[in-house]
Amino acid sequence: MMKHTIFARLAKDRAGNFGIMTAALLPVLLAVGGVAVDLTQAMDQKNQLQALADSATLAAASAMAAKGTMTTAEAQKLGADMYIAQKMEELKNSGASAETLAAEEAKLRANTQTLATSSGSSTTAASYEVRMKSSYDVPLSGLTSFLGFPTVRVSVESVAASGREGNALSMYLALDESGSMKEDTTTINSAQPTIQQPYSCGKNNKQICYRDVPNYLTKMESLKAAAGVMFEELEIADPNHELIRVGADSYDDQTKAEQSIQWGTSLVDSYVNKLPEPPSGGTDASGALTNALNALKNANATEKTAHDGKGNTNFDRYIVFMTDGEMTGYSGTWNSTIDARVRDICFNAKSDGLTDAAKLKLTEGKQLTEEEMGKGIRIYTIAFMAPDRGKSLLNYCSSGPGYYYEPTNMTTLVQTFGEIARKAAQTGTRLTN
Repeated sequence: MMKHTIFARLAKDRAGNFGIMTAALLPVLLAVGGVAVDLTQAMDQKNQLQALADSATLAAASAMAAKGTMTTAEAQKLGADMYIAQKMEELKNSGASAETLAAEEAKLRANTQTLATSSGSSTTAASYEVRMKSSYDVPLSGLTSFLGFPTVRVSVESVAASGREGNALSMYLALDESGSMKEDTTTINSAQPTIQQPYSCGKNNKQICYRDVPNYLTKMESLKAAAGVMFEELEIADPNHELIRVGADSYDDQTKAEQSIQWGTSLVDSYVNKLPEPPSGGTDASGALTNALNALKNANATEKTAHDGKGNTNFDRYIVFMTDGEMTGYSGTWNSTIDARVRDICFNAKSDGLTDAAKLKLTEGKQLTEEEMGKGIRIYTIAFMAPDRGKSLLNYCSSGPGYYYEPTNMTTLVQTFGEIARKAAQTGTRLTN
């Protein structure tokens, strides 16, 4: 009876209970608070690792599509190496010792699996996929460790897919080789940054001296480099020359001999590289564009027959129209008659093969959908450092906002030609998680 009385009295006695309970619960409360902080840090680490994995798999998948001949083993190594290298760089910046870095890298490699696969072929539709799974032990604070959890494992997964869609196409380039193409751009020739320029010097300026001046690339040199990038992209998209046919014609105030459309890019590449330096003459693109239209129009069965022979039941038709000026003919001033003639040719090219409804929209100046445009000849236009009348003409001739470009230097010209090639060949990458 005495025992029950003592415990009853103790239970009823509140003196000192708060202090005792606080002392008992304080370590637990601190540990719980530490868990909340550590869980937040662990989620941050997981998000960072996810971003690293996504960038690594995308890079590997993109490389497979770009190279075409990369093996799955090479892609797997590329993806894993890039992912781990990014994480190790982060640990280095945190001040970790060499021993710690080596141990962390070994664990990360052991806990990272990368799988690359490919399907299709380089001559039709090819797709590539890189998958990655990785786990990482995030160290926790001493408070959380108090509960018996020194680390928490976070895991990430990433999938990146890239592909060449196997888009069959015929493309015709109409390229400006008029006299203004000999003008300098703002890009210095990296192979020969300076050239010697003569100037009068000495007594009464009767001597000839030389000084070094910047050696800028001309517009023509820039065009050749940019076209080369386009042809490289088309070769990547169709290494076996079963999908893509390309031709070209250049012009000044006269239409030059054309390079007819052929499989692959070797002949058209040689054609462009032989464009004159320095160029000369005025500007009249009507003849080159007429040749482009005649080569690609539905009434000419040559392209259809060629593609049918390779099993391409459908193919897209493109004109790439580039100028750095306005239509002047042989003179040095704008010629409204030539400008109007060029606009008519562009309209006829864009409307070739369209439905009556789409032709009406085109006549009314309305923008066609991609599906509607695909029935006709789509025109990419490039106004390279061109005056306003040149820009106006090329804006009209283009198939829409995504088909018109205004590069102002060599760098953007190269980017333009490369982008047009990728768009036409429908190459690209996509990322899914």
